Amino acid sequence: MKRPGGELASRPLHFIWIADSSGSMGDDGKIQSLNTAIREAIPHMKKVAEDNPNAQVLVRAVKFSNGAQWHISQPTPVSDFAWNDLTADGE
Repeated sequence: MKRPGGELASRPLHFIWIADSSGSMGDDGKIQSLNTAIREAIPHMKKVAEDNPNAQVLVRAVKFSNGAQWHISQPTPVSDFAWNDLTADGE
């Protein structure tokens, strides 16, 4: 079935993780839980992207403690995205 008005153009959807990497995240396994949660979310994000071919899902990540900095600065297609675990270093 064709869409009225034709096909939708592919559009970028920028998804940015904002993650706490302060020293307090080292307590009670918080940083491990954060890393696990993000790793477990990625396959779901990939599935949603596959089900929506007109959306180009691009992922980045910002980490913060005393300040904020890019953890993954380049917009990465979710199909190629791999999470690099954070440490609770307070930097």
